[in-house]
Amino acid sequence: MIQLSICLPTRNRQKYCIETIRGLAASDATNFEVIVGDNSDDGSILSDYFTNELRDSRFRLIGPEETVLAMVDNWERLVGEAKGRWLSVIGDDDHIDPRLVQLLKYYERTYPEVEAVSWARMSFNWPDNRPEPALSVVPVAHDTYVAVKSIVQDRLYRWSEGSKRPAVGFGIYHAAVRKSVMERIKRKYGGRFFEHPVVDYESSCKIIREAKVLVHCQRPFSVLGACNASNSAGTKSRETMMKRVDTFKAETRGKVDMDDPVFPFPISDPGASICSSVASTTYWFCRAYGIDLTGFPENFARAAMDELGGTVVEEDYNLKKAFFERGFDAWEGGKWREHFKPQPFWGNRSHNELCGVLKDYLYIREDVPPSETPADFYHFGEAMIMPVENVTSGARVFAR
Repeated sequence: MIQLSICLPTRNRQKYCIETIRGLAASDATNFEVIVGDNSDDGSILSDYFTNELRDSRFRLIGPEETVLAMVDNWERLVGEAKGRWLSVIGDDDHIDPRLVQLLKYYERTYPEVEAVSWARMSFNWPDNRPEPALSVVPVAHDTYVAVKSIVQDRLYRWSEGSKRPAVGFGIYHAAVRKSVMERIKRKYGGRFFEHPVVDYESSCKIIREAKVLVHCQRPFSVLGACNASNSAGTKSRETMMKRVDTFKAETRGKVDMDDPVFPFPISDPGASICSSVASTTYWFCRAYGIDLTGFPENFARAAMDELGGTVVEEDYNLKKAFFERGFDAWEGGKWREHFKPQPFWGNRSHNELCGVLKDYLYIREDVPPSETPADFYHFGEAMIMPVENVTSGARVFAR
C-alpha cells in the first residue's frame, strides 16, 4: 500500500528536477510514490530521463499538456493523480525524506484523528544562487506538539503575530495532509483542491480550517531549496522579480486576480514583496468564505513594518515603503493608515555572515558543507539532529 504520495510540479527547470528525483530515488523504501508533473516547454528532457535512466516504478511522470498550465492547475492535476494515504508537495529544487512515512505512522498511532502534519525545514541555496554571503539552516530540536487550531487560524487568517510571514507550516507544501482531507476540500470548495494562484498558502488556509488534528514535529524532514531559477532567487533582483511576476500573471489569467482592488497591494507593483502576496491570498480566502477578519488590518500593518525592518538595501526599502504607503492610503479610504509607522532605514549592512546556534537553529556558512544539492545538505545536516528512528519511537535522547 502506498502510504505517501510526493507531488513534484516542475516547469523549465529540468536539471534541478532530475537532481531532486535522484535524491529521492536513493531511498530504499517502497511505500511511497513520486508523481512528477512536467509543465515545461520541452517535455522530452524528463521523458528521456524516465525512459533511459530512472526506470523506477515508484516514480510516475505526467507530461506537459498542449498549452502551459498555471501553477495552480499543475498542482491540481498532480493531487488528483495521487494514490497515497498522505500527500505532500515539494518544489523541483527541494528535498524531502521518504522516511517521513515512519513519522506519519507513529503519529497515526499516537493521535488517531491526526489529519495534517508539519515539520521543521532545512534551507539551502544551490551553488548557482549565492550572490552574497548567506547561511544554510538546520533546525536541531525534535519535540512533537499538537497545535491549537484556533491559535494557528489566528496566525494565518488574522496575522496575529504581526510578522512579515505567518508562522503556520500546516498545508500540503513541505507538510503532509491525509488524502481524505483533500477530497473533503474538493467537495466543499468549488470542486477543486486549489483555487488561488498562491497555491501553497491557499492550501494552508483550507487545511487548517478542515483538518481535525494538527501535529507538528520540530525535527526537519525536508529542505527548502532555492536555485538560481527559483522565485525566491528572483526576489534578490528587482528586475528579475518583475519579469517573473509578469510571467506569473500571464499564466494565471482567468484565475483569482492578484491585483485585488479590494486589497490594494498589487503584486505587479515594483515595491511588492512576498509579505504582501501572502496577505493578499489570506485576505481573499477569508472574504470568499466568510471568516472573521477582526484584527487583520492592524496586524498586517505590523507585518509590513517587520518586512521593512528586515530589508538591508536602501533602494529596496524605499520601494517597499512607498508601496505600502500607497496601499494603506487606498485601503478602505485610508482607514488603517495610522497603524503603518515604519522605522527609518538604518543603513546598508552586512548579514548572514556568522555561524552558530540560535533558538534551536544551527546556521552554517554555505561554503562550509560540501553540498551540491538539497539532498546532499539534508544528509550532512542529519549528522547534527535526532535520528528518524528515535523520533518515531518517542525517544527523547540519542542514547540507546
